[in-house]
Amino acid sequence: MTLEEIERSQVNLDIAREAFDQASKRLADMLDTKKAFEQKAFTLFSGYLTLSIALFGVAATLYKDHGLSFTVVSFVIVELTLIAGAVCFVFALMDEKYGAVASDPNMWLNKGTIDGDETVLPRMLAYVTYYHQERIDISIESNNAKATHIRRGILLGVATPIISGLLLLLPVERWLNALLH
Repeated sequence: MTLEEIERSQVNLDIAREAFDQASKRLADMLDTKKAFEQKAFTLFSGYLTLSIALFGVAATLYKDHGLSFTVVSFVIVELTLIAGAVCFVFALMDEKYGAVASDPNMWLNKGTIDGDETVLPRMLAYVTYYHQERIDISIESNNAKATHIRRGILLGVATPIISGLLLLLPVERWLNALLH
């Protein structure tokens, strides 16, 4: 329904209240999902950062003891992959636009609304439910963006042992040593 159709309708209070409750629950679900995504992103960020710092330490020690070598470069490449994943988690933690669960007081504090008759409450609940859809859509879009960033970060994390394995299996060491020396 459009706002104009709601305005012209005989809105049933019980149905309007149930619609409002359902829309409020759906919006609250979206906000809970946001919190879960952000918790996951922060946890993964911390893990990736810790692991990349450890790899940096190993690479620095190897460099100090043996100079620039294939092994040092391999550690740095894997470390950079983890850092790229951590950056994805930072993007997932950045502010996004979300819908608010409650309505603005100015929707209610109007002549004809705050002092209205028994038809006002069902109609106002219908209006607020109408606006909840927009809030839900905005929240879904923001959650999808967070999920995409988290997915990319996880894929980069999964790629690190693959990259490490490829560096060990392919004749990259020979090429790299030829370039370094």
